[in-house]
Amino acid sequence: MKAWLPALWAPLVLAVLFWSQVAVAEVDLELRFSAREVAVGEALSVRLDAMSSDDEAPSSPELVVPDGFEVRGPSVGTRQQVSISGFNMVTQTGISATWLLTATRAGVFSIGPASVMARGQRQQAEAVRVRVFPEGQRPRARSRRRQLDPFDSLDPLGNGTGMDDLFDRLRGKSSRFDQLPEAPVDLVPEHAPDTLAFLAAHLEPRRAVVGQQLTLTIYAHGAQGLFQEAPGAREPSHPDFLAQRLVEDGSRQPAYQYTLDGQSWIAVKVREIALFPLHAGQLEVGPLEFGFLGRRYGARSGDGLRRSTRALVVEVSEPPPAGRPSGYSGDVGNFQLTALVEPRSIAVGGSISISARAKGTGRLPGALKLPEQSGVEWLEPTLRDDVATKGSTVGGSRSFNYLARLTKAGSIDLGSLSLPHYDPATGRYRVATVELGKVNVEAAPADAVLATPARAPAGPRLFESVAFRPTLTPRGSRAYWADGGAFFWLLGAGPTFVLGAAGLLELTRRLKKRSARREQSQATHATRALADARRALSGEELGSVASAAERAIYSAIEWATGLRARALLRSELTQTLERAGLSRELAQQSGELLDSSGALRRGEADRARAAALVREVESLVRDLVRRPARESGPEPRVEEVRP
Repeated sequence: MKAWLPALWAPLVLAVLFWSQVAVAEVDLELRFSAREVAVGEALSVRLDAMSSDDEAPSSPELVVPDGFEVRGPSVGTRQQVSISGFNMVTQTGISATWLLTATRAGVFSIGPASVMARGQRQQAEAVRVRVFPEGQRPRARSRRRQLDPFDSLDPLGNGTGMDDLFDRLRGKSSRFDQLPEAPVDLVPEHAPDTLAFLAAHLEPRRAVVGQQLTLTIYAHGAQGLFQEAPGAREPSHPDFLAQRLVEDGSRQPAYQYTLDGQSWIAVKVREIALFPLHAGQLEVGPLEFGFLGRRYGARSGDGLRRSTRALVVEVSEPPPAGRPSGYSGDVGNFQLTALVEPRSIAVGGSISISARAKGTGRLPGALKLPEQSGVEWLEPTLRDDVATKGSTVGGSRSFNYLARLTKAGSIDLGSLSLPHYDPATGRYRVATVELGKVNVEAAPADAVLATPARAPAGPRLFESVAFRPTLTPRGSRAYWADGGAFFWLLGAGPTFVLGAAGLLELTRRLKKRSARREQSQATHATRALADARRALSGEELGSVASAAERAIYSAIEWATGLRARALLRSELTQTLERAGLSRELAQQSGELLDSSGALRRGEADRARAAALVREVESLVRDLVRRPARESGPEPRVEEVRP
């Protein structure tokens, strides 16, 4: 083997690892639960938000739910989010999937993980534990809150009173309703467009210039008492704007009460978004689709009472050409400039630091106008942002840190930095300026110039220094430590070891992920359900045998077809399974075994029939899990039943 071959291993391994990393799409997953403690018969909603900065949005949301819950959903909605941080724009697309789970038995359960598909790979969020109390027992009360929270379904007023008692008292005009402050006059509409609930959207101003902040404010009005936001809201679309969220949801916003036409209403701000138009024209902001969730708004449905705002149109124009100052680059707002220069004395050829800060309201400027004079060379600045929001107005400060090289001796007047911008509040242009002052640039010492040796002509002196050998003699043998092959082996060993360790860690991570995926597969659930059926059969628990057999059948059907057979009627099961790709024999056998399990559950069969049922279910599960699944996964081993 050549000595230089080990040096090629490091780039090769690095390229393989880099390719494996870029193939995975980065997805932000967030799993939310409406409650962590419920009673049997009560419902809780589970929402998975999956956002990706990749061009391809996540898809195929799934949630692993243990036995003990009835599952409805998911209901899937698309989301698009464009946000800004200073001068940078971040665009994310994704989905929001919502499931409604109803508890059927008490215990502590692990719900999840929830997962989505992104670029051909499934990425998942961690599971969450939920406690289910027996029917009729209420979960323990939450701690007292310090402020009103209308979106807390258990304790909206922060006084330890449950939602059921609260609604009854609100309808009876109790004093607790009077604790809510009166709504401002501009928040109360002239007439209610709906008798139950509605949304009111306001966009101010309705005429603006490019780059000016517009504020979209949306209030939810409900006439059936306090409410919370149902999962799966569809956010307003704004492709022609840069956006910055001021209020993401209404969970921490104050609730107001007012009376209109003899009816009591509650109003809460649920969204507030700062929008900055990117170009002129008739620009549209899409509607918000919102769900009112509460006892009288349709809490059991999961989606709540759906309402939408109307689309809003704003007229955007370019800033006026009259009075436009020189150097204007499109900045809109109200800004002031400050600057610090140090040092004030420096030798010629040195550099000074200039720290400038633009502070005010509006979209932060991207650049300052630099002074032009001889003897000063400006380098590109480094930027640092401190974005702040005062009320509903976006602003803050941006720091520009420059280095300027001074190439001429003397007292140099640096001039001034300036920021031309348009102030929409006054309708005029302004130029914020800051004087940088003078810098004393000292000339180089004269003795330093004299001490510099003059460069000799290269031609004649070069040949004078060359001594030719009169005769040819053998060259002396001198060994260099880099001539040996061991040097290149050692040179490549270090990076190869590091990259090999990194590759081993990556392989371990993927094996663990594959093992976790195998544990979560429906085929594995079917095999475990068969094991539960065997144990129940040994203990003469025929009801548990029927329950475990049904779980095994349903899990195997979902593995083979992707269908959730629990949601199908018995009369539709056989035909639906055939349309999903199962043979007529397997579809009929599945239905017959489910009927046999039901009979065993009702006590219409003995132990011998239970043992025969387990054997037949095992045969059916073996046939189903051997079929290709809707997603590739490991094929579990199905053991023989020994009654």
